[in-house]
Amino acid sequence: MSNKRFDSTEQLPSIVIARQDHARLERLADDAVKERHPVGRFLMSEIRRAVVFDTNQVPDGTVRLNEWVTYRVDGGRQSETKILVCPHDLRNGLMELSVLSPLGAALLGMSVGQRMKFFSIEGGLHSVIVESVLAPAGAPLLFPAQSRRSAGRAPTSALGPDDDGPQAA
Repeated sequence: MSNKRFDSTEQLPSIVIARQDHARLERLADDAVKERHPVGRFLMSEIRRAVVFDTNQVPDGTVRLNEWVTYRVDGGRQSETKILVCPHDLRNGLMELSVLSPLGAALLGMSVGQRMKFFSIEGGLHSVIVESVLAPAGAPLLFPAQSRRSAGRAPTSALGPDDDGPQAA
């Protein structure tokens, strides 16, 4: 990935990472830097500037690992909704986004309404805005493990407040 910089007068959004994810993300970024992964340094810089919160104290509306995020890139007409995951957990690129991608690293820890610029692997400058961190309608029933936290907050959820949905035995 390019070492280009964008306008340094532009402020980066504040970001928050859950304590339970912080060490895992730091190891991932450190390994990526050692392996010269094109997004390793960017992810590491995001982790280092993040405010670490106790897991149960992370503010609602914050982009977290293994949870849904709806975002819009470059002011496009169509927003996208995916689950932010570590690369070794990536199973379905249509539903999941690796935190070790430029877009995934940019989204990590941002809050609804925040916008951030990032460089693609090819070096193009892009901008992403977080629109929502709630699971899309129907998602909690299809993917309960990844969206359990969001399911309780999603107004479109078919689950009751004490029902986490179907569980594997």
